[in-house]
Amino acid sequence: MNATALDPRNRLVTQLKTIPARQRSQEANHRAATGTAVLPVEAEAGCRRVEPPCSGTLIRAVVVDDSPANLKMLSSLLEGQDDIQLVGTATDGYHALHRVRELEPDLVLTALRLEGINGLELARHFKARPRAPAIIIVTAEDTAECRAAARAAGVDGFVSKRHMLAHLPAVIRRLFPPSSD
Repeated sequence: MNATALDPRNRLVTQLKTIPARQRSQEANHRAATGTAVLPVEAEAGCRRVEPPCSGTLIRAVVVDDSPANLKMLSSLLEGQDDIQLVGTATDGYHALHRVRELEPDLVLTALRLEGINGLELARHFKARPRAPAIIIVTAEDTAECRAAARAAGVDGFVSKRHMLAHLPAVIRRLFPPSSD
């Protein structure tokens, strides 16, 4: 097997190519009609609603990105939220697996393309476990194919990096609505 076939970034391309054309078309139509880059949070084809943390407790979050600048920006965004506690970060997919297993967060923000294991593979792995965290993909690759692949992997939200400052807090609030206590 050649090195190109083993490259995890090429596995992502293969995963995206397997999305049915009909599903890609429906997603493109939805995006054109709504002008949004955010996936619906409601369950669809394998997505599960997340159990919110107990009333009064902080949402525990892990951020995964191979870019130090993006990691810092996402971390700062979360740290600015009163009800979110950043409990860890990871710079690649393998490190993310260990951090999430160790820290058991309520929320994981991850890039789509990562060294080792990509964001889609991480989502599949996390969603197969009991008490799976909410997964939000934050990526520059805002295409219908990527959104469809994320949905198929069980991702709870998808935000374009271009719009993350405006959209990410709203997506988190949809997943973890404030309690009415």
